[in-house]
Amino acid sequence: MVDVSVVIPSYNCGAYLAESLDSMLVQADEGVEVVVIDDGSTDDTQQVLAGYRGRVRVVQGEHRGLAAARNLGLSHARGTWIAFHDADDVALPQRLAFQRAFLAAHPDVEAIFCNGERMDDPTRRMVTADIVRDATGRVLTVSHLFAGFPVYFQGALVPRAAFDRAGPFDETFRVQPEIEYGYRFFPRCRAMFVDEVVFRYRWHTTNLSGDILGTRVDIARTLEDVLVRDPHLVEEIGSQRFRSRLARHHFRIARSRLKLGDAAGAGVEAKRAAALYPLHPRYQLLRVRCALG
Repeated sequence: MVDVSVVIPSYNCGAYLAESLDSMLVQADEGVEVVVIDDGSTDDTQQVLAGYRGRVRVVQGEHRGLAAARNLGLSHARGTWIAFHDADDVALPQRLAFQRAFLAAHPDVEAIFCNGERMDDPTRRMVTADIVRDATGRVLTVSHLFAGFPVYFQGALVPRAAFDRAGPFDETFRVQPEIEYGYRFFPRCRAMFVDEVVFRYRWHTTNLSGDILGTRVDIARTLEDVLVRDPHLVEEIGSQRFRSRLARHHFRIARSRLKLGDAAGAGVEAKRAAALYPLHPRYQLLRVRCALG
């Protein structure tokens, strides 16, 4: 019987995939299955996977992005627990054992999120010290998420039932589907953060997190959705604080779009920033500047 499904979305990660798979397979007992979602790769991914025939399950999909690959993985996973893993990261040997033992010892906790470290600089943690101080040993809430808690599912062990409650990943979010998902996930799952490093993050030029404008666009859209869909979460965070942060995102997106020559797009963003924070002079100046062309 499958206890844990390790789901690994992969797009053109052939150069890193073997190391990534080995790091999970070395800790996979008879209750663990490893499911690789090939998200329409065009590199040597299939050749690499051929060497793991019989040890991993491979699901072939069209290239539709991380959120779609994770949804596809969830649809094929047979385990009671889900452990997402990234095809260019490396899991530390104790990841699954530590997380399974922690959850067994804390039946009041549904899911566990852990820390990671940069592969190129192990002194750099993925969850920064200020967030660690605030979140360690606590049930994670949208307030932690709003304060900057990164939703690294590659460092989590989550019951399948919690994903069922939160629903599928939104496949229209190109860069930061995890942040949008967190606002649906944390109110529906009693998840705890433990400051244990369980994965090593590989930084390279194709990381989605390197797309700063795309990240801001996704975060602004996420917060706009929360503002309309979940006003009680806005009140939990603090309405003025929430609107101020959202306005700042729109303002910075507007400036970026201006630099790219997209005056119309900048105008839309500047107008939204000014509407959210009418008394901010820089937002109003930028709105007027965009309106005047």
